Amino acid sequence: MFKEHLQYLVCPNCKVALSIQATKEEAGHIIEGTLVCVRCSKTYPIVDSIPRFVPQANYADSFGFEWNMHKKTQHDSASGVEASKKRFYEETHWNKPNGESFIILEAGCGSGRFTPFALEAAGEAGLVISFDYSSAIDASARTNIPSKNLLLLQASIFELPLVPLIDRCFCFGVLQHTPSAKNAINALVSVLKNGGELVCDHYPFNKNTPFNTKYWVRPITTRIPHKILYNFGRKYIDFMWPIFKMNRECFSPKVANRINWRLLVPDYTSAGLSEEMLKEWAYLDFFDMLSPKYDRPIRMHTFHRYLVESGLDCVETKPGYNGWEGRGIKKCD
Repeated sequence: MFKEHLQYLVCPNCKVALSIQATKEEAGHIIEGTLVCVRCSKTYPIVDSIPRFVPQANYADSFGFEWNMHKKTQHDSASGVEASKKRFYEETHWNKPNGESFIILEAGCGSGRFTPFALEAAGEAGLVISFDYSSAIDASARTNIPSKNLLLLQASIFELPLVPLIDRCFCFGVLQHTPSAKNAINALVSVLKNGGELVCDHYPFNKNTPFNTKYWVRPITTRIPHKILYNFGRKYIDFMWPIFKMNRECFSPKVANRINWRLLVPDYTSAGLSEEMLKEWAYLDFFDMLSPKYDRPIRMHTFHRYLVESGLDCVETKPGYNGWEGRGIKKCD
């Protein structure tokens, strides 16, 4: 972090200002040090230039494991397609600003596949505050170098160490993996400024959910150590790959896609990936489906209600990239 970023941070415990005690600094860039609450004196380490507001071990450990294994797998620069760029702009509806600047919060960044586009949307003088609960933040830091325009944090979505000055917040692929989507949405809205916008998504519960194979096996796979599950997944995908390809040849794209997912072989053929990257995404998503502690799909009307009850106005919900997409504007006090 840079010294000027301190103005955006507060103690997540008592919500008052923090001071910095730097032990390693280069031209205002704090590489190692400690943040100290001026009221309760609680301390938070800065490690590898990232303020750490949570313990390294937590319920999101599986995401830290997978994103450090697949630091760039879903990044457009590695995949050869613009899947992340397309999803970011189509889901947020945020155009590149003409002379405007915004403070954007990226909630649950994973390996940081959307961060470059958030930086574009923030504007030349804007700021992106990007956080993850897990050690995935370290994977993001390797591909999105912290700068005066980018502040990376390891923090909890339920205890955000932020001053409520956020113009825009997006949260993709995260809410269903928290203990409470409702409370997570409330926490995100609490750091928006009046008139600030939240865009988020959530896994859907619908008529097909009971037939989704992953929910049959997750009671077992979530108990398996991450490394063992990941290695098993690679072997399973390799074994099933001829069947995956046969399905693509024998059935329509829609039917083949449905069969492959039911067989727990993630199918991203429609993204236009090379076969090598298609398999790499399958390795990643097999683990992503079966390892998280929480995976709680909800109905769209429930998602809509959570957004309304959080204090958002102009709430819209619809089917989208990750199930349900939702957006709203924070009401003025």
